[in-house]
Amino acid sequence: MKALPRLLLGLAAFASASGLAALPAAALDKVVLRINFSPWAMHAQYYAAIAQGYYAKEGIELEIRPVSAGQSVEALVASGREHFGLDNADSFVQAKASGMPIVAILADQPDAPTAVITLASSGIAKANQLKGKKISWFQANVKSKLDPLLKSAGLSRDDIEYVMVTRGAEVQMLAAGKVDAIWGYAFGQALTLESKGFPVNVLAMKDNGLVNYGTVIFTTEALIKSDPDLVRRFVKATLQGYIWTQKNQEAAVAEVIKVAPDRDQKLETKKLGIIFALYNSPDYVERFGKMSDAKWAATIDSLAEDLPSKPSPSSMYTNQFVDSIDEAKTLSQAVRAPTN
Repeated sequence: MKALPRLLLGLAAFASASGLAALPAAALDKVVLRINFSPWAMHAQYYAAIAQGYYAKEGIELEIRPVSAGQSVEALVASGREHFGLDNADSFVQAKASGMPIVAILADQPDAPTAVITLASSGIAKANQLKGKKISWFQANVKSKLDPLLKSAGLSRDDIEYVMVTRGAEVQMLAAGKVDAIWGYAFGQALTLESKGFPVNVLAMKDNGLVNYGTVIFTTEALIKSDPDLVRRFVKATLQGYIWTQKNQEAAVAEVIKVAPDRDQKLETKKLGIIFALYNSPDYVERFGKMSDAKWAATIDSLAEDLPSKPSPSSMYTNQFVDSIDEAKTLSQAVRAPTN
């Protein structure tokens, strides 16, 4: 999977433009991207990049595979059977701490989009008002992630009641008054509730002391070493997908709807707009997707009590690809530009 397919593509294009006999179609590198959930707004840029031909232009035939229940994105990529993965930083750190040879190559969400969400009608709009309240919690959640918010209000874990729920049940429980707050996503459960006529208050964790990466794109140490050109081409096409998606959000969501017809076009487009607003981050002042030791150290520390060992921050990532691709700088400027 070296530069040969791209050379053949270029020769074929030259032959066509010159009126010469057509060369055999170049074989594209078959590449798999395993994503962290069933397709929704946050995945629009990858489907859009396929539809716009960005991956094919880079000599890649990309297949996107959503993760299924019981599967680990990190394990599937670490095995070498799949090439790239997208997952939340929590799962990535835990996999790295267990010894999986994976490396983040681009930060998707520079901050964890987690939040504590309450109904506006409850009057709970500040952290100190959570004392004695019930909050929905998933078994896989790490309680230390909520600690910065509690600490900011002078509270401890003993001051709230964690109510274990199954995924999807938390929205109905909040609406029904069975819990006072839910741990979720500002562009997920919050929008779902508001679309159903339940105005909400959102306490974003990134504004209340939590320093964490959100989601990251990663690959294996082996692939970076054996075929850095493939990794670079993948990152380049992916960044082109982000650039196109920012300007064409409704059309990009339409590509998601093609593979996930149960999704609501209007709601998903609204979610995508919120996600792109999150990209306006100081982390991306130089280049979109660029990472740092300090941010990884903070992310690791927030999970430390659940880790068998703490990986070193520098082992978590590489900036070699975003640093070498012009689109990373173009996208940085685009997402940080003032909106009308």
